[in-house]
Amino acid sequence: MQILLICINDKWNLQRHLACPWFLHSLSHHELVFVNTCNRMVVLNTGLRGASVAFFFTLTIAIGATSVITSEGQRLTLSVDVTKSLHVTSRSYLSITISGGQLRKGLIGYDFSSEKLQNLAAELGPADVRIGGTYSDFLNFDPSSNEANCVDVSAQGGDYDYPETTIAPGAAADGNAKHDSFSSGQLDFTMSGKRWETLTKFCDQAGWDILWDFNLLDSRGEPWNPAKAKEFLEFSSSRGIKIPMLELGNEPNLYERKFGIDISAEKLVGDYETLRNVTAEMPQYAASGVYAPGVNNLDHFSSSRKYLTQFLQNRGCDVITEVALHHYYFQAEEAKTSDFTDLNVLEGLRDELEYAYNISWANCRLKKPIRFTETSTASGGGVPQVSNAYIAGFLWLDKLGLSATYGITRVFRQTFLKSSYALVTKTLKPNPDYYLSVLYKRLVEGPVFRVLDEGLSPQVRIYAHCVAKSKYYNYKDGAVVIYYLNIGDESSTLSLGEFLGAPVDLFILTPGDDKGLLSRKVKLNDQLLTMKTPELPALEPKSHTGDVTLAPKTFGFIVIPEADVQLCKDYHRYNDGVPVSC
Repeated sequence: MQILLICINDKWNLQRHLACPWFLHSLSHHELVFVNTCNRMVVLNTGLRGASVAFFFTLTIAIGATSVITSEGQRLTLSVDVTKSLHVTSRSYLSITISGGQLRKGLIGYDFSSEKLQNLAAELGPADVRIGGTYSDFLNFDPSSNEANCVDVSAQGGDYDYPETTIAPGAAADGNAKHDSFSSGQLDFTMSGKRWETLTKFCDQAGWDILWDFNLLDSRGEPWNPAKAKEFLEFSSSRGIKIPMLELGNEPNLYERKFGIDISAEKLVGDYETLRNVTAEMPQYAASGVYAPGVNNLDHFSSSRKYLTQFLQNRGCDVITEVALHHYYFQAEEAKTSDFTDLNVLEGLRDELEYAYNISWANCRLKKPIRFTETSTASGGGVPQVSNAYIAGFLWLDKLGLSATYGITRVFRQTFLKSSYALVTKTLKPNPDYYLSVLYKRLVEGPVFRVLDEGLSPQVRIYAHCVAKSKYYNYKDGAVVIYYLNIGDESSTLSLGEFLGAPVDLFILTPGDDKGLLSRKVKLNDQLLTMKTPELPALEPKSHTGDVTLAPKTFGFIVIPEADVQLCKDYHRYNDGVPVSC
């Protein structure tokens, strides 16, 4: 086995959380290309500011089996390092979005008086909610407006919603159509003060903290004028509306292609400095964080990597609270059903994360936290009948697990309600990913542990955390939760290693009907989950002792109540307000 160790200004570490060794593939004046034994590639731009590169090569030969996880056919032995945590996730780690497109349509489907809607939202709290997206760049705020120019889509039936990335219903996808729609003003709409108050009251009741996305395109490429933002914030302040997080625009690196407006990374930094100056003068929002630049898919587009690099190099590190990114595995129109359980697709997220941290660490004096402020399976509203089916859970659960091991602070799921990638349909039917998300919120929180995965079948992906405190389950503070996805076609038997013989609680999710992976329903421990009342059904575990069978094409959670992990006990004591000694 060959191991390549790389040190770049003591900031980059390509071996970080990777299971496969890396090899120097090629070297040019500007780029270094590395390929690993999983046939994945990372390209590093050596022209980044201050990058001095040193290489250290070590050749080792492994004789015999040395991995702490062994694979005997499909029998796997689990080993988790619970002596230290990779990172710590908060209770709001899994967050959600409400798209600007839904604001444009008058929030159809949001009956804020509905007990069922309120319960569906509250079960995802505490969380952050990003209210933004493509159409936020066309939103105008008028405290006294009657919103007469909202788009009327009331005649549209079913649970489908126009995707956030679609510029206008029925419009051609070519750039000229988008430019014309933008320049003519037909995309503009108005939100009234009354609607804003109603929406924010709903978010507050659900336990959602708001990330608000301001209109950036209003400047038409000139320096951003904060006058309208001031009016909005002054109105919000007078109503006591909390807005702890702020953004400017949506994917500004794509403005020139979509709308013919070029907002450079350097100019965007200046616009964020203007926003900072505005909030500094308003006591209620002076401490609000700002998140940028919101570029899309570093793993797919070199232009996104370039924009992020330029943004951070031009004072961006000093202006923003955290780096904001968007990520989708693929475009909806190009996706195949098999992509949702394809190992190479899942691993694409690792490339995104490596790019994000490498670029950030190379260009910021202090490490900047990173969050995904918009993410789902497929861009363009999701894949109809697939992104809202059981099969979408593999990508969603793996994104939550892998992102946590890298220290991502928030993962904002696009979107809460409506569209093909939503958690809930317009008629308030929870999609399978909704129940998966609720279980994640109830079970996972705090220290993230390293699963020692050498020798583990690549078709089985496993993550480990402390168990969250929840009113639904009375687990001890030292409890640990293991969650897994088996994307393979064969069962695996998981032996719990150091926890062997301990009683466990199983939360195993499987398709809910004969549609299999494309089922819009889901079973928990073989019990179909349905909302027959405004209340969620009970999400009860199944008691178990001994090895756990990981059935093919399934995912779930394994709670070890008696794990007695000290880091988990310390974490919960600290968060309960009890001092923890060193």
